[in-house]
Amino acid sequence: MRRILSSNQHQRLIKMVNLEDIRSRTTTVREYIEGMKGKGQDKFLSVYNEYQVNQEVLSELEEFAPDITVVVISASWCGDCVNAIPVLLRLEEEIGLEVRSFGKVKTAPLDPDVQWAVPPSPPEMNKWKVKAIPWIEIFDREGNRLGTIIEKPSKKPTLEEEILYHLKDK
Repeated sequence: MRRILSSNQHQRLIKMVNLEDIRSRTTTVREYIEGMKGKGQDKFLSVYNEYQVNQEVLSELEEFAPDITVVVISASWCGDCVNAIPVLLRLEEEIGLEVRSFGKVKTAPLDPDVQWAVPPSPPEMNKWKVKAIPWIEIFDREGNRLGTIIEKPSKKPTLEEEILYHLKDK
């Protein structure tokens, strides 16, 4: 059984990050998808083209967009990532939300004691105790953690609503 950290445990783990450092090692969601090849890219773009963002939520999120940065850990082979990343791309493009993507995630199948191969996976995989992807962190402009979404929304029906939930909860 996979162990997920409680919200309190996770908050103690990630209090603040250096966003400039993260920006230097990540891409935008558009760059991440454009860097994919073949069927992987096609799956992401298909979801992107079909997804209808909740416009009411989008309007509310737009007010927060200048003050937050979303960091996502993703892999093209992950089904939940195929559903989440295109939504983040919509938010990036439609309201100017800054979304930074760590995308070269690899598992460590030959090492039973290690879940992720670091490198090429980013060191945040271990620092943040990532157990599942997509792993979505929401930070304010100073790098203070505001919320985390693991795999898919757990409190609201859509990703954009879940992000707004974390922002309004602060």
